[in-house]
Amino acid sequence: MAFHIRLKELRQQQNLTLRKLGEKAGISYSILNSIENGRIVPSKNVALALAVALKIEDRESFVALAINPSQV
Repeated sequence: MAFHIRLKELRQQQNLTLRKLGEKAGISYSILNSIENGRIVPSKNVALALAVALKIEDRESFVALAINPSQV
């Protein structure tokens, strides 16, 4: 599954808006919107910040999905 699809799925499961997730992760709405729409690929640090904000236990796999989608 593509990172941006997984991100949207997790965000919606937690009933978070893009703005609220952005606040929790310290990422601007416009950047987060671009990531979720597949226009840009997040850096490792941004993916990690999102994993923390979303309280994902397996952060390593989540980050790997963002930076190495073909190897997950």
